[in-house]
Amino acid sequence: MYTRHRRWKRKPKRRSWLPVVLLLIGVPFGLELLTRAVTHAAGINEQLTADSPAGTERVEAYRLRFLGSDRQPYEGIPNNHGELLAARSPLMGYQLLPNQESPFWTINEQGFRESEPVTPEKAEGEVRIFVLGGSAAFGQLNSSNEATLASHLEKLLTDRVADQRANSNRYQPATLPFRADQVGEALALPPRIPDRQYRVINAAVPGYASGNELALLMQHVSNYSPDILIVLNSYQDLLLPSEQAATDIPGLDALVRGERESPLQQVQTSIGDWFNQLYTVRVVDRYVLQGDMPEDESAITLNLLTSPEGTLDQYLPADETELDQRVARYQENLLQMVRWSSATQKRLLIGLQPEITGRSTEAMPPEESAILTKLGNGYGDRLQTGYNRLTSAAEQAAAASANARLLNFYNLYETYEGQAFQSPTSLTDEANRVMASRFFEAIVGDLAIEPRPFGAE
Repeated sequence: MYTRHRRWKRKPKRRSWLPVVLLLIGVPFGLELLTRAVTHAAGINEQLTADSPAGTERVEAYRLRFLGSDRQPYEGIPNNHGELLAARSPLMGYQLLPNQESPFWTINEQGFRESEPVTPEKAEGEVRIFVLGGSAAFGQLNSSNEATLASHLEKLLTDRVADQRANSNRYQPATLPFRADQVGEALALPPRIPDRQYRVINAAVPGYASGNELALLMQHVSNYSPDILIVLNSYQDLLLPSEQAATDIPGLDALVRGERESPLQQVQTSIGDWFNQLYTVRVVDRYVLQGDMPEDESAITLNLLTSPEGTLDQYLPADETELDQRVARYQENLLQMVRWSSATQKRLLIGLQPEITGRSTEAMPPEESAILTKLGNGYGDRLQTGYNRLTSAAEQAAAASANARLLNFYNLYETYEGQAFQSPTSLTDEANRVMASRFFEAIVGDLAIEPRPFGAE
């Protein structure tokens, strides 16, 4: 008789993946929290979160965000996530929306970078000086409205009038003295300017080229009775392709044609941005891999709306023919502004804006040297060639009227001590003071009251 024995097979236990998943999530999360705690305790968190000399917060505050007719941001336009709001304009390409504010800037109800409104009617005794231009004239990356070229210039003029009132003997008299030996002494004193209220209005818009500035002058600024017009430009005209009459909202044509980033590309971009913001990643790059904290390259190309990708040297004219066409466009736009100043009998000061290659490399601090290395190998030589051509074109345009004058600021900061540039053309707060003083000297020369001879009525 046989006995049956049932053989029991032990079933293998299922392995639970939950602990593994929790471990994979928990370790990086815990490491990130620990890294943040350590960096805060060590006081190095600001070094890790500052992506540029101006800081990410400031860069984003100055980045343009373009809105459609429904006042909603355009979907699908690259980098359309800044805080400085602008809307499409059929005549000017785009214009800043009125009544907006950030910790770094204030835009008034006329769309100018001013804290107070500007009425079409001028107050009695008011002299209005309008500043037109692109990012540099606007004061891109400056700490406040008060740190811009326009504000510094207004303060210089206001202080001059106040000093003339308080210390009239320090300036040329209204009437020259009788004695010949005293005449020379009187004329050696600084000239006196009219005792007026000088208001300098910042009408510049980031990214504007000369075509935009011309349209802004004719369609908007001229309604506010400017007495003196300052135009600070040139750089954007060198980058803007010749087939474009002016700067427009980037990517808008592609958007109209229905070309958008794919959902996968949008997700990949978002994940990459999030990953690079992790403290753990930044610490490894900075202290383990011994990498320098990268300059925020978005600050270098900030609001240069012709250069969404690549180094800036790729957007300079590729050949002589293209350079000729870009220079001719710039000159024609300047000529129309000169004709306007001649017809209206208003003074026009054309400023060829400063640019970082005008600096001596020996005078550059590390921040500027880092910017220069990111501009491309052929950038410097090609930029200087283009600037020489723009200078000649601007000289010819200014010579067309006695009311116009050219001020070449390309080499203004050649030996300047300290940091002058925060991007290829965006100036520091203190550097704006230097350029404001040059415009001030030019305006004083134009407005100077010539003393009457002794005995003249």
